[in-house]
Amino acid sequence: MTPETQASRQGLRPPPPAATRRPGVATGWRSLVAAVLGVLSLPAVGAPPVLRVGEPRHMLSNEHVDLKLALAPEGTNLLQLVIRDHLRSTNRAVLQTAIRVPEAARLSIPEGFESLGPAGSDLWVLPASQDPRLLYLGLSTEGLALPSQTLDLFVRRIDGPAHLCIWQFDGAGGLSLSVQSRDGLTESDRLQLPVGSHAHHNLGLSASGVTTVWLQARATVGGTNAWSPETPILFSVEPVPETPFRLGTPRRVSADSLEVTLTGTPGHTTRLETSTNLVEWESLGPVTADFDPVVLTLPAPVASPTRFFRTR
Repeated sequence: MTPETQASRQGLRPPPPAATRRPGVATGWRSLVAAVLGVLSLPAVGAPPVLRVGEPRHMLSNEHVDLKLALAPEGTNLLQLVIRDHLRSTNRAVLQTAIRVPEAARLSIPEGFESLGPAGSDLWVLPASQDPRLLYLGLSTEGLALPSQTLDLFVRRIDGPAHLCIWQFDGAGGLSLSVQSRDGLTESDRLQLPVGSHAHHNLGLSASGVTTVWLQARATVGGTNAWSPETPILFSVEPVPETPFRLGTPRRVSADSLEVTLTGTPGHTTRLETSTNLVEWESLGPVTADFDPVVLTLPAPVASPTRFFRTR
């Protein structure tokens, strides 16, 4: 079945794009933490004292990128997975990257395609054919310095609300399904990739929200099996449900600084405030949530025995 035939089937045409959601400042008390850390206070004037530890993940939206298999540093006898960003001609570390799957990717599974999920249910699809609205995601073993062979790429586990399926059309109107997590993951949920190849598959996720897919590659190196670490690939399937901002318990990390973690809806911004009496509040500046907890470093107070923090 061609992509055009697939799209023309009743229920396979994507719905109109949803209105763009603009990250905004949260209102009201979303989180409140009391820090009783001895004799502590924060400066009341000067530059905002909030320092973020670590960079936010880079979001990939509609570029051509590959999940690329490469050899790990010499001597480890391991493989590794990186994300090859063709637009910027660079490899990206998977732990610093997120893949955006917008609402434009959402389809309704028609009758006759129940191997992907129940007929009529939603499926967010990154297709094997290029769509300028969506990420064009490939799989690559190009440039891999290994003897001619076929590598295995296993789906080991999935964290998040979505099931995962990966398939290609077989040319006769049917599907060739490589991965389907609805019935549990086994050794058969894998992709076979010849050395030196570059291929595109259809990838479907069954629910909105943040889902992490853990992959592991296997090849033969020097006559023995070599494995990559289990590698997490993070998919942000829209609309991502909103979650309240939450602050962790502050902890002292040195004589003159402490750390606070913040979680919330990725991309949404809140304002961090502090007080010694729960009446007068001082703004420490805006903070934007990410897919991973944001670690904030604050100067350690020196005057007040109790310090409160909140997001607003």
